[in-house]
Amino acid sequence: MSVRANQLFAALVGLYALQSLLLCLRWGYGQDAFAFWTGLLAPVLPIVAYFAYLSLVDRLKPAMLWPLGIIVLNWAVLLLSPDLADPVILLTYLGFGFAILRHAYGGADELALVRIGQTDGALRAMVLTGVALVCSGFMDVFVIVDFIRTGGQHVGLSVTLAQSVFLLCIGLAAIAGRSGATDDDTAQVTPNPPELTEEDGTIIARLTHLFEVDRLHTDTELNLRRLSRKLGLPDRSVSRAINRTQHLSVSQFVNGFRIRDATRMLESSDQTILQISLAAGFMTKSNFNREFARVTGQTPSKWRQSKGM
Repeated sequence: MSVRANQLFAALVGLYALQSLLLCLRWGYGQDAFAFWTGLLAPVLPIVAYFAYLSLVDRLKPAMLWPLGIIVLNWAVLLLSPDLADPVILLTYLGFGFAILRHAYGGADELALVRIGQTDGALRAMVLTGVALVCSGFMDVFVIVDFIRTGGQHVGLSVTLAQSVFLLCIGLAAIAGRSGATDDDTAQVTPNPPELTEEDGTIIARLTHLFEVDRLHTDTELNLRRLSRKLGLPDRSVSRAINRTQHLSVSQFVNGFRIRDATRMLESSDQTILQISLAAGFMTKSNFNREFARVTGQTPSKWRQSKGM
C-alpha cells in the first residue's frame, strides 16, 4: 500500500470518528447547532473512501480528482437550498458506494498497488466499505421518511444503530485488509480463458527470468504495478497472461516461486521457519504457512522433518 493510500485510510477513520461525535451530540444530546457541521462533513466521507480504494488501483492523478466537485456541490446545496441537502447526500453515498463495488468487481488482480499476498484481503475490505456506504445511503431514506411520517421520533435510535453497524463494517474491513485470510487463494481466474497468444508465452518467460535470475519475488513490497513496469506492459496484460497460461492469480503465481525457494532453504539450511519465510519474500509467517500448505500439501515443519532436517 502506498503512503498516499495509508494517509487516505487514516483520514477516513478520523473523519468517521468526527462524524460519530457530531451525530452523538446532535441526536444523543439534542444539540441541533451541530446539524450544519454534520451536513458539511457527510459528503466528505464517501469521497475519501472512494479515493482511498482508488489509490490501491492506480496512482491518483489530477484528472481523477473530479469527485471533489461533488463535495462542493453538496456544500452549495446545503447553503443555498437546505431542503434538498438530504437527497443530494443520499445520491452521493449510493453513487460512490456502488463505484467502490464496481472496482471490487474487477477482482483482486485489479489492485495493482497492493502487495502480493494482501490483495484478497484488500478486495474484501473494498466490498465491505462499498456495502456500508450503500446501506448508509438507504438509512438516509429511512430518516427522511420518518421525518415525514412522525416528525423524526425514531431518528435518534435509528442513527445510533446505523452508526454501530457502520462501525462494525469499518472494523471488519480493517481486519480483512490486514489479514488477507486466504492469501488470494480465491482470487478470480478466468474459468474459460480465450485462446493463448504468443505474447502470453513471452510474458511468462520474461516473468520467469525476473524471478529465477533477478529474484524479484523476494521483494516483500512487490505488487502487480512493479511487475508491469519491469516488463514495460499494462497491468492487465500481465495479469491476463498469468491467468490464461497458468490458471493462477498473480499472487499464487509469484508465491509459487517463493515456496520453491523456501523448500530449498528448508532442506539445506538450519534457519528458522520465520527467517526462511522472510528470505523467500513473505511478510508474515502465517501467510507463508498457508501458501506453503496450498502448494505442497504440508506445513513447513513437516516438510523439513520429511527431508530429515
